[in-house]
Amino acid sequence: MERRTFLAAAALPFWSVTQERKAATPKRTSRVVNQLRPVSQQRRATLERNGENRTPVELNQRIPEIDDLEVFNGAASTSARKTLRLIAWNTERGRHWREGARLIQETPALRDPDIVLLGEMDLGMARSSNEHTTREMAAALRMNYVYGVEFLEFTGGELQEREQYPGQNEWGYHGNAILSRYPLRNLRMLRFPGIEKWYDGKSYGASESELLQKRLGGRMAIFATVRLGRDVTIISTHLESSSRDSTARKLQMEMVLAELRAHGKGAPVILGGDLNGVPSEPMFEGVRAAGFRLEDSNEATDGTLQRVVDGKIVVGEKYIDYLLIRGLRVVRDATSPKVIPAVYPPGENGKLLADHAIVTAKVELPWL
Repeated sequence: MERRTFLAAAALPFWSVTQERKAATPKRTSRVVNQLRPVSQQRRATLERNGENRTPVELNQRIPEIDDLEVFNGAASTSARKTLRLIAWNTERGRHWREGARLIQETPALRDPDIVLLGEMDLGMARSSNEHTTREMAAALRMNYVYGVEFLEFTGGELQEREQYPGQNEWGYHGNAILSRYPLRNLRMLRFPGIEKWYDGKSYGASESELLQKRLGGRMAIFATVRLGRDVTIISTHLESSSRDSTARKLQMEMVLAELRAHGKGAPVILGGDLNGVPSEPMFEGVRAAGFRLEDSNEATDGTLQRVVDGKIVVGEKYIDYLLIRGLRVVRDATSPKVIPAVYPPGENGKLLADHAIVTAKVELPWL
């Protein structure tokens, strides 16, 4: 098992869900492994019980396994193409990775992607057949991948999931990923503060289903570079959820942008994922100031949330999933930028694969 270790932190202001502002820092790690390590059932039970009444931050320090990044760079090598196809998708657990891979392979606006940013990917969760959904999807698409743990789950998920998919979690991991046609280098994770909401939601006005979805870990972003004639920075993230968390999202995005300023070295950037905020949200002021023009790379006139209403699939409530581009030219044509319903087979009679649609865009590398 290959392992490289680096730890650092950049001091930035953050929020407390108790609505008291206090100083906090994101955690920056770059431990790279060929395969993640599990947290045993016994240790998970001890962490959940928390007999010593430790804080979530202290408990996180006892599970270094979740700060590793699992990387596979064994896909067939390929030369850089002048035009890249990009995808960002919150897969809602990744349980339908088979149909998702088929949808990508068979849909002209998605076919043969170069970079895929994935959110809510399970590893060893009963609700997704205890599969390593990122590894399986990457293999189906013949791509490299990096996977990082967002949360160590102590339950089977939300109340409805526990009822629909009973059973024991083998690993209990839930996270984000990057899939790539090109080798992934310079890997690191930026874990944001603010896990208290998810470990003890009762104190913060969470619903019953949120409270019972008990977790450690925390929201985070995965950074990588790919060499395409020159280095391009790739970032997959998933920002805090619910309408009351706009301040949290703004500060999380500030941390991502600070990391880019410190370590981006002026490289072109592909940033995306479920940002959980509409285009008018305050966090996008900083995004635009940092040189990202979200209107160029997103078809934001409609929404990206999808659900079944009266037996029919409806897409378009809120636009909260994004591809944000800097230093590359976005191609605008019939397939870019575009929102593609995550339904297979496509159409109102297909299976709903997630509660989020897929966003896609093409970009050109001006130096090739």
